[in-house]
Amino acid sequence: MTGVRACSLPDSCGVQEPGAGWVDQLADVITRRITEKVFPARRGSVPFHTSLRRFVRTNVLSVANAHDAVCPPCEEPQRSVHEFGVWVAEQGFPLTAVQNAYWTGTRQLIDVWGEMGWPGLAPLRHVDDDPTNVPGHVVSQVAATTFEFAEHAMRASVTAYQEATASLRLDGAQRRRAVVDTILAAGGSRPDPAWDTALGYRLGGSHVGLLLAAADRREADAVLKNVQSLTGARDRLLLPPDTTQWVAWLGYGRAIPDTMFDTLCQALRDSGLHTAVGRPRPGVGGFRATHREAVRAEGVRDRLAAPSPCLSFRDVSLEDLLLHDRPLATTFVNDELGALADGGHRAARMRETLSAWLSSGTHTATAARLGIHENTVRLRLNAVADILGAGYLERRAELLVALRLCNALSVARA
Repeated sequence: MTGVRACSLPDSCGVQEPGAGWVDQLADVITRRITEKVFPARRGSVPFHTSLRRFVRTNVLSVANAHDAVCPPCEEPQRSVHEFGVWVAEQGFPLTAVQNAYWTGTRQLIDVWGEMGWPGLAPLRHVDDDPTNVPGHVVSQVAATTFEFAEHAMRASVTAYQEATASLRLDGAQRRRAVVDTILAAGGSRPDPAWDTALGYRLGGSHVGLLLAAADRREADAVLKNVQSLTGARDRLLLPPDTTQWVAWLGYGRAIPDTMFDTLCQALRDSGLHTAVGRPRPGVGGFRATHREAVRAEGVRDRLAAPSPCLSFRDVSLEDLLLHDRPLATTFVNDELGALADGGHRAARMRETLSAWLSSGTHTATAARLGIHENTVRLRLNAVADILGAGYLERRAELLVALRLCNALSVARA
C-alpha cells in the first residue's frame, strides 16, 4: 500500500475505466500478497478482501497519478490514508500491521508493475516508442518516489490507528472483548454481577449469538440495530472480529417465540451480508452456547452446495453433525438413494416429492405443499418404489437423512 495522494474512489470505480485494467491487476495481486503476509487469519473472508482491495487500489492510483501514468484521477488523499488506519484498529490488529501492510504493498507494487512492463506511464517516458521499454532513470524515480509516498502515508495511517485505538479504549470495546473472552472460557451458570456492568449488556434472559461478515464496524452495527428494532431485543453487543466476522449478541428479557426468530433470520438474509446465527438460549450458559452454535453454523458454509446468506444453526445442525466427513456422507447418500441422487431435474422432483411425503404422511398434504395434483404424487412415488424397491419405507429415517444431505451436497451420481 502506498501513497499520500491516495483517495477514496467514487462508487463507479468498480467499472473498468479506459486503460485502467492494469490498475485492477496490480490491486488484486497486491491485496492477495498483503493478506498472505500481514493478515493470514483473514484469508478467505470476502468482506475483508473487498475492503483491503479498496485501500490498495486507491493507493495504486495515487502513485500512478503522481507519475503521470495513464489512469483515472484521484482526489482527497488524506481520507483514504486515515480510513485505513482506523479500519486496521477496528479489526483488532496490532500497530505493526499498518506498517507491514505499507511496506509489503510498496515492494509488491514496484516488483509487479515492473514485471508488467510499467503500463500506464506517459508515452514520452518510453524508449523507441516501446511501451515496455522504460528508461532506467524513470524506473529509479518511480521507486524512490513510491517509497517516499509510502513513508508519509504510513505515518498518517499510524496516527489514525493510534487515535482509533484510544477511542476504542475509551468506549470500552477492548475491555468488553476481554470480558467476553472470560465468559466464554468460564464454566457454570452463575454470572459474575460485574460482567453486566462491564459489558453494558444483561446476561439474564435469552440470547441469540450472531456472526456478521461486514466490511467495517459501521456496517455491522447498522445491521445489528435493524434486527434489534425488528425483534424487540432489549440489548445488543458487538465486538470486533477475532477471525473473519464481527461477533454479536442480541439479548431479550423473555423466551423468543419461533415467529420472532424467523423475523430475525429473514432480516439477516435481507441485509445482504453473510451471517450465521445460533439458537435462542437462556442465561449465561445460553450466552456461550448460542455463540458456539453460530460458529458451528458458519463452519458448515463451505461444505454446502448452495448455502443461504444467513445460516441458522437450527436449520443446519444435522449438516454440522454429518458433513465432517464429506466423502463418507456422499457415499451414504448414493447408497441410500441410488439413481435418485442423480443431478437431473427428474430425480430432483422425485426427491422433493419423497421428502414432502415422508414428512407429511399423506398424498393430499404432499400435493398441497408442492402445488401439484395427487395423481402426480402417486406417479412419482411409484417411480421412487421402482428405484428403491418396495420395502424402502423400512428405512424411513435413513431416507430422510439422505435426502437432506443430498440437498446439502448436490451429489451427482457418477
